[in-house]
Amino acid sequence: MHEHHAALIAARMQRIPTTRYTWFIVLLAAGSLIVEALDIGALGIILPIIKNVMALTPSDTGLLAASSAVGIVVGMIPAGRLADRFGRKRLLLGGCLWFASMTMLAAFSPNFTVLLALRALSGLGMAPAFIMPYSIVSEFVSQTSRTAFAGVLETALGIGYLLPPVLGLFILPNFTPEIAWRIFLVVAGLPVLYVWVIWKYLPESPRWLSRVGRIADADEVLLALERRVERLLGRALPAPEIVHETVVAVASVPQASTLQAVWLVWTGPYLLRTVSMIIGAVGTFSMFYLGVYYIPSLLVERHIALGNALLFTIIISASQIPGKLLNGLCAELFGRKAVYLVFGLGAVISSAMFGFATTTVSMVVWGSLLLFSAAGTAPSFKMWYAELYPTPIRATGQATVESIGGRLVGGVVWTFLFPILVSARGLEMTMMIAGLLGVLGIIFVVSFVPETRRRTVESLEVTATAPEQTLAVAR
Repeated sequence: MHEHHAALIAARMQRIPTTRYTWFIVLLAAGSLIVEALDIGALGIILPIIKNVMALTPSDTGLLAASSAVGIVVGMIPAGRLADRFGRKRLLLGGCLWFASMTMLAAFSPNFTVLLALRALSGLGMAPAFIMPYSIVSEFVSQTSRTAFAGVLETALGIGYLLPPVLGLFILPNFTPEIAWRIFLVVAGLPVLYVWVIWKYLPESPRWLSRVGRIADADEVLLALERRVERLLGRALPAPEIVHETVVAVASVPQASTLQAVWLVWTGPYLLRTVSMIIGAVGTFSMFYLGVYYIPSLLVERHIALGNALLFTIIISASQIPGKLLNGLCAELFGRKAVYLVFGLGAVISSAMFGFATTTVSMVVWGSLLLFSAAGTAPSFKMWYAELYPTPIRATGQATVESIGGRLVGGVVWTFLFPILVSARGLEMTMMIAGLLGVLGIIFVVSFVPETRRRTVESLEVTATAPEQTLAVAR
C-alpha cells in the first residue's frame, strides 16, 4: 500500500510543469547558496591581511584556507544521511544557521588556533547547505529543466562569491588591519537572518516525504503545490499516470538504515559511477578552490596593491556567472557528458596558462577563464550526481561524491598543499599539476558515467537498479 501511494505521489509530481512557483522554490534554495558563498569567499579576501597580522607561514596559510573544507568533509556524509532520514528542509535550515553563527564568532578569535578551529566548525554547517539545494531542485523540477535550474543555483553561488571582494572595497580600507578582518567576518555572518525566509516559505520535498512513509504530509504539500500551479495555468492539471517504471523505482530501493545507505553507494550498480564522479570532483574542485582562495593573494604577491587586487578579483569572480548560466542551459540541450567535457577542457587549459601568466592583464584574463570554466562546470556536474542515485539515498550519494572528491581531496588536501607547492616548485608547475588532475577527472567521468538528460527521477532509479533486483520487482 505504501509503495502504491509513493508511486502516485511521484506520478503527480511528474505532470507538474515549470511555472512561476517553480522559480520561487528554486530562488529560495538559491538564496541559501548566496549566503554560503559569501561566508566561504570571505576568507580569501581577508587572508592577505591575516597572513601579515598573524605572521603566518605557508603551512599555516594552507591550513587556514583549507579549514572550512575540513569541516565540510567531516560533516557532509552525515549531513547527507540525516537529510535522507529527516528531510531536505530541516538540514538546510540547520546548516545555514550553524555556519553563519560560527563565522560571526570567528571575528572575535583571540589567536590563530581559535580562528582555525571556528572556521573548521563553520564547515560542518556548510556541508548540508551545499548539497540540499540540488536535492530539492532535482525532486521538485521537471526533467526537462533540471540543469537549467541548477545553473540558477550555481549563479547564486557565483553572486555570493562576488560579494566578498565588493564588501572588501568598502570595509578593509577604512579600518586598521588588526580590526578590519574582524569587522569583515561579522558582516559576512549577518545574512543568517535568511534562515527565517527558508523556514517560512520553502516546502519540503513531496517525493522524499512519500518515500519515508509520510504519505499524508506529502499529499498536503503536493496538494498546495498543485493548487498554486493550477491557478497560475488557469486550468486543471491532467490526471496522473502511474507508469510501470515508477512502480519499479519505488519498490526497488526501500528506505535504508544509515549503514545500508552509506554502503549502497559503493555497491553494485552505483560503485563505478561513485568512483568516477569522485575522481571528476577532484579535478573540478581543485581548480575552482584555487580561484576562490588564492587569486587575491597571488595578485598581491605580484606587487599589486590590495585595493587593485580586490578590483581584479571582482572581475575574475564575476566570470563564474555567465559560465554557470551557459553550462546549465547547454547541458539541457546537449547533455551532461558533452558539456562537462567542453567546460572541463577549458578549465584545464586555463589552469596551465594562468601558471605561466607574467602580467597583470594575462593573470586576470586566464584567471577569469579558469573560473568561467571550472566553476561553470558545476551546474551540470552537481545535478548529474544528484540524478545518479535514487531518492532514499540521493543526499547520501551526493554527499559521498562531494565530500571525498570535491572537499577532502580538492578542498582540503589540494588547498593545503597549494602554497607549499608554489613555494617549492613555482606557480607554473603547481598549476600544471592542477590541470593534470582535471584531465584525469574528465577521462573517468566521460568514460564511465551514464547520461541522464531529460529522464525522470524514477526512470533513472530503474536504470541504476541491479537488473536482477528490477526483474524481481517487475514480477
